[in-house]
Amino acid sequence: MVKTAKAIAVTVQEMVTKSTTNPDELGILANQLTNDYGQLAQEAKPAALTAENEEIGSHIKRRVQELGHGCAALVTKAGALQCSPSDAYTKKELIETARKVSEKVSHVLAALQAGNRGTQACITAASAVSGIIADLDTTIMFATAGTLNRENSETFADHR
Repeated sequence: MVKTAKAIAVTVQEMVTKSTTNPDELGILANQLTNDYGQLAQEAKPAALTAENEEIGSHIKRRVQELGHGCAALVTKAGALQCSPSDAYTKKELIETARKVSEKVSHVLAALQAGNRGTQACITAASAVSGIIADLDTTIMFATAGTLNRENSETFADHR
């Protein structure tokens, strides 16, 4: 999902560049933006469902929806600029809308990062537990071999 969000940001930046150099290519880029957003929206569903809690899940959904509205506005501005490529006001509007979309992409990425904190905490905890289990296995191995027996006649097997 992060990869798709970054692809959207790249496409938006290309749209800004093409708005001044070659407005005829904005249609292709708008189509690419639409496809990338569609993919992001599909990827956001499981991300929101598996988020740490319901609040983070709804935050991810909300940020993705806001990005969708921004992308739709940018596609509209791109179409308007293709109709009148020399209109400076329309170019300015497209650039401003692109800036807002880029900002919304960063909000989506931040929401995803917040959703991953719980996952990362679980991975860290699992790693720590695995280390403890390995230490216990090693201790059991030495105890079973008799290297940890006390001086008296008690053995590990007696305590096991």
